[in-house]
Amino acid sequence: MGFFNALNVPIQCLHCGQEYAGRIQFKFGATRQLEYQLGDTLAWGYNEEGKPHLPRVKVHGILENDECPKCGVVLEQQKDGEYDILVENDVLKSYSLMITYADYSADLATEGCYAIL
Repeated sequence: MGFFNALNVPIQCLHCGQEYAGRIQFKFGATRQLEYQLGDTLAWGYNEEGKPHLPRVKVHGILENDECPKCGVVLEQQKDGEYDILVENDVLKSYSLMITYADYSADLATEGCYAIL
């Protein structure tokens, strides 16, 4: 994945229902292994992926954990481990399990990392 950032959020296991601390990797903004929480404003200015100040962007995220630390069930990466991260005017607003990858493949210039909404 090269350089990326991480969004630190609670993740609910789809198998046991328990919540654990998760890290969702994403490539948007200044990508230098920066750590973020919801509500944080993205850094820009070096090693950038995407464009700053866009009103609404959906960013492709991949969960770092490949198994639930509570129940030990191995996640199906293409089903359980990919997320949509909503960014509004450079602020990380929300995240949700990805339903489809189609939005990310619509614009080749984004390399599948984000979709402008």
